[in-house]
Amino acid sequence: MRSFSLLRRLPVRRTAAALTASILLVALAGCGSNDDSPTSESTQTAGTTEYPLTLETPYGSTTLEDAPERVVAIGDLDDALALGVIPVGSFKPAGDADELYDYEQDALDKAKSTSPVKTIDKLFDPYADLDFEAIAALDPDVILAAGYWDLKKSYDTLSEIAPVVALPKGTDSTWENRHKVVAQALDREEQGKDNIAAVEEAFASAREDNPEFADLTLNYAVVYPTQVTYMSVPDTEASWFFTQLGFQPGPEHGKFGKEYPKDVVSEEQTSLLDADIVVIGYHSLLEDGQREKFEKSSLFQSLPAVKNGTYIPLPKGHDSSIPQAGVLSSLDDLNAVLPLLEETAPKAS
Repeated sequence: MRSFSLLRRLPVRRTAAALTASILLVALAGCGSNDDSPTSESTQTAGTTEYPLTLETPYGSTTLEDAPERVVAIGDLDDALALGVIPVGSFKPAGDADELYDYEQDALDKAKSTSPVKTIDKLFDPYADLDFEAIAALDPDVILAAGYWDLKKSYDTLSEIAPVVALPKGTDSTWENRHKVVAQALDREEQGKDNIAAVEEAFASAREDNPEFADLTLNYAVVYPTQVTYMSVPDTEASWFFTQLGFQPGPEHGKFGKEYPKDVVSEEQTSLLDADIVVIGYHSLLEDGQREKFEKSSLFQSLPAVKNGTYIPLPKGHDSSIPQAGVLSSLDDLNAVLPLLEETAPKAS
């Protein structure tokens, strides 16, 4: 699957769209291709996982007797689709969208030729309490919950429905670790490794093409309905996207922490958001006028980055996917945001 010759034929200064489109094709080459190429054959080969598979999680032990076919994804839709597996049920996509994003739909379409399931029958509201009856009605062989934030409370009930895939004990919650455990459970270990390598290659290429990023500070925050959350705390998953591109956090980052309430940017702290580049995401659940009120506030307008034209509002939908990285979403985020960063960086230098 790791066929990077396509990338090396591109011009030295690759455009973001060309770069991530090529990587995305590599990452999904095995998700439904019917050709006889070595890439397709290697990524479609299953059988590396030994069943019964027992997973020891912080919440209990779970055992998969066989490779599952009917999958419910509680927070792991990206992982399943990137592995060519269509779940029978899933949380709605990032940002609580009612329909799949284009990149997710493309992955689903590619998976149809090999997946025993052809459509997602049920999309659940990620902000509501879990509907255990509806999940059980889907008759799943496995429930993917490696990325579910409230699994501690629901693990026992979910386990009564089907084996629950969660991160092993002592494992950090990163997109790579989640993808590895999901790939193992779904008998797609080799494809999982190739997917991770493809994402790493995409970011490495973008970083190498833009060495000036390493000389710039960047602060990233998300405006939610009830608070503004600082996301550029070093060594956190929320900061991964921009640090992978080489950016440094702003000089005042030490005044924020990883978790509530230390990650909250109060109105009087707005000045702490300033950096060479300021990136703001606006959550999909904002009420009408909330974004405009934030952007027009005197404190935000007084930021040097706003005055200098180095403020970047994230495109719609990327406010939720960047803080919760995945194989497919990271490539889509890169395709959407890298051109904005490349356009803005010269103004900040």
